[in-house]
Order: sequence, then C-alpha cells, then structure tokens
Amino acid sequence: MELSGDILVSGNADSTVKVWNIVTGQCLHTFHGQKGHQSAVTSLQFNEKFAVTSSDDGTVKLWDMKTGEFIRDLVSLWSSRSGGVVWRVCCSEQKLVCAVGSRNGTEDTKLLVMDFDHM
Repeated sequence: MELSGDILVSGNADSTVKVWNIVTGQCLHTFHGQKGHQSAVTSLQFNEKFAVTSSDDGTVKLWDMKTGEFIRDLVSLWSSRSGGVVWRVCCSEQKLVCAVGSRNGTEDTKLLVMDFDHM
C-alpha cells in the first residue's frame, strides 16, 4: 500500500486495488473487473493522475486515479500462465522498472526497464 496526502491505495490478495480517503474512510474506487488483475496484487505506485499496479498474474496495469478506469496493460509476461510474476514496480514520468521472475523457475529473475521517452 502507498499513502500520499489523504489518499491511500491498497493492493489486495483478492486481485483488487482500492483507493481510499483516509480522513473520511470512504473507498473512492475499486480497480477490478475483466481487464483487472487475475491474481494477488504485488506492488503499486500512484500519483494524482495514474496508478500503476503489478500482480503475480504477470501483468502491470495503468489506471486512471480520477475515474477508476483501466487504461491499458503496460507489461504482460509471456510466462504468466506458467508462473511468471511481476514482483515490484517503480516508476517515474520517463521510466517504468519492473522486477520480474517466477515461482517455479519458468522466468529468469530480471529487471525490465521501459523508457517512455524512447517508445
């Protein structure tokens, strides 16, 4: 989970991501659904516009913080159906770094770096 100001974003074992106002206790959004994660959320990072979430389903997803809507998959590991996992994400406006691996050796442990300035 991550906190910024009065907003807390939590990643959950049930594959959902929730956005909370910690002053009122209100859940503002729940990121889930057909395009959402299919397994436990492993990491997240957000700013006032976007949330980036990773999961042990082998994906990294981009969400709209204002509307709660899914925007797109940023990463989808080819080995996700056979144990590929995105363990952690760290991002800036220019880069996304993902620590990936697997629970069963199907995916080598490595860092994936996406440079948005060169895409």
